[in-house]
Amino acid sequence: MSKELIAILKPYANWFNDQGEEINQQAKEALYVFYRRLLKYKPSKRYEKRKNISFHAIYITGLVAAKKAFMEGKYMRVCNELRSLMHYEDFFQGRIYYNVLNLLRENLDIEDE
Repeated sequence: MSKELIAILKPYANWFNDQGEEINQQAKEALYVFYRRLLKYKPSKRYEKRKNISFHAIYITGLVAAKKAFMEGKYMRVCNELRSLMHYEDFFQGRIYYNVLNLLRENLDIEDE
């Protein structure tokens, strides 16, 4: 887990998204910063199975929640969902890493770099 990436999300990670539109827009900007920093990391080449559950794709529920928050314009909630993913999952597994990049790219209208 990257302390640098968590530090970007932490000030805005609020599931209730109830701190006003100005903070919500700051959260959106933080997601751009998060995306650019995430690109500097490389996905793990080694598969890590979750210790307490054997369901390989459970992380998808977090991605779906983040996608829904994007659709509702709740950027603080997106930060919260990504922070939770980083806490509960091996975030740098390719299956998670690339899906998070795609989620951010699509929902923040980021052109391929």
